[in-house]
Amino acid sequence: MQQIAGDRALDKDVIAGAPSQQSGEGREMLLKHLISGGDERLDCDAASGLNMYGYGPTPRPRDLAFGSSTASTISAGAFAEVATYYDGLMRDMEAGQAAAIYERELGHVRSDLLRLLGLNQLAGQPHVDAILATSGTDIHLFAASLLAREDDRALMTITLMGNETGSGVMTAASGRHFMGRVSSERTVAKGEELRAGDATRNATIAVRNKDGSLRADSEIEDELRGLIELGRAAGLRCLLVVTDVSKTSLLAPSLESVLRLKARFGGILDIMIDACQFRLSAATIRAYLAHGFMVALTGSKFLAGPIFSGALLCPPQMSERFKNRPLPVALADYCGKAEWPEDWVARETLPERANFGLLLRWKAALFELEAFAAIPEEQIVAVLSTFAEAVTTRLAGDPAFRSLDSRPLDRHCLWGASAIRHWDEIPSIFSFYLRNANDIGLLNAGETAAVYKELAVEDDGFAAVRLGQPVRCADFGDVPASALRICLSAPLVVRACKSAEALASLIDQAMIVLDRTAEIAARHSSASAARLASA
Repeated sequence: MQQIAGDRALDKDVIAGAPSQQSGEGREMLLKHLISGGDERLDCDAASGLNMYGYGPTPRPRDLAFGSSTASTISAGAFAEVATYYDGLMRDMEAGQAAAIYERELGHVRSDLLRLLGLNQLAGQPHVDAILATSGTDIHLFAASLLAREDDRALMTITLMGNETGSGVMTAASGRHFMGRVSSERTVAKGEELRAGDATRNATIAVRNKDGSLRADSEIEDELRGLIELGRAAGLRCLLVVTDVSKTSLLAPSLESVLRLKARFGGILDIMIDACQFRLSAATIRAYLAHGFMVALTGSKFLAGPIFSGALLCPPQMSERFKNRPLPVALADYCGKAEWPEDWVARETLPERANFGLLLRWKAALFELEAFAAIPEEQIVAVLSTFAEAVTTRLAGDPAFRSLDSRPLDRHCLWGASAIRHWDEIPSIFSFYLRNANDIGLLNAGETAAVYKELAVEDDGFAAVRLGQPVRCADFGDVPASALRICLSAPLVVRACKSAEALASLIDQAMIVLDRTAEIAARHSSASAARLASA
């Protein structure tokens, strides 16, 4: 399949050569930059203009966009903002150097992100450092690289199983290349260690039983305690990755378990919060940092920016440990100096490389975050609550669907007793299986994938339906089953907060999405039954 790979070596001549005012050539250059500076996941098919997730660099306003747990198409507002910014960037490039301009602008992105999260705003406030990265998976690789051999002890990372996080997370967390091409455009050996001898080990925890039901928190905590005890006995350091929230809207392992484990194991156990869905409030992020936990974010899920914009927030105690840590030479293919804090030794081994794709994608994500942060929390709570009630009622009452087991998003140990309801305690991802015709069972993983693909095609007057990609959650006997996900994003919430009519329209659209999903599932189910009957 022919691919369009974004230009990764974005120099002064390339950018300055594109006309301003978004002429045809200027628009094409902007689109190329929006899909540049990452790995092959950003590549777009020549015929469809879409990447492996089914998304491209241009707005698609007709789409029924409820798939933000996987990816999103850039909104019309964010695209206009980025286009205007890009024109200004090109004018700057006429007289300046790419690396210097990139470092300046990425510094503004870092400052804006911290400002919108309420960080580093007051004199005397603890300083939080932010490492910017091309993707959430890259962040796991960076964290493992910083912690490996920190004090001559090897590292063991503990993550959730990949079906709740990301397909490359386990590989990245073990300090290995997780794709076949890196953002510098160099081809690498997937699965190979970045730095021989670091011997980063990776253990994974399942949060679901084989049938998709949730394991007990106490059972998971016992397993984690056993793993960390074994690591300590073997002279290892441990990094526990807590997912808040997962692909299916779980906070796991539970925060009560995490705090008990941290108290028990102290200095040999570090914690990173994988908040790459960005479905948590600024207050929650600040609370995690106050506990000394690192926090990983991306702008491409709940914020609905284009795919490939990440950040690792480091609280003061982690920054002090990391600022004098050298990096594996191989990380120079993943990032440049500007993405790392100014006073960190890590910058010395990195090139002065300008990744304008990363810059533009973060600008789009911050446009959405700025709009979301301006909405009073009580309005966001009202929208999320109303939407959640409508969708859960529909999923529970419609024989076409079966909801996946979930549990409340419980962070009370961060806050103590509080009567205030935080918006991030309300789910914004709703996962469900598809039932066969006549309620005789569930569609299998292959049939569910076929429904998902058909929904994403604009056809016969129907808009494309964007749901979260199927997540393999269970095996029923010998039959693998996957769950689809209908999700809210920050732009959808902002739109729904404008009026009661706007909220009602959003819920109507969600019901249309579920109607269409049930219709296509029934057709696939009937076709499958007919094939079985004739076999």
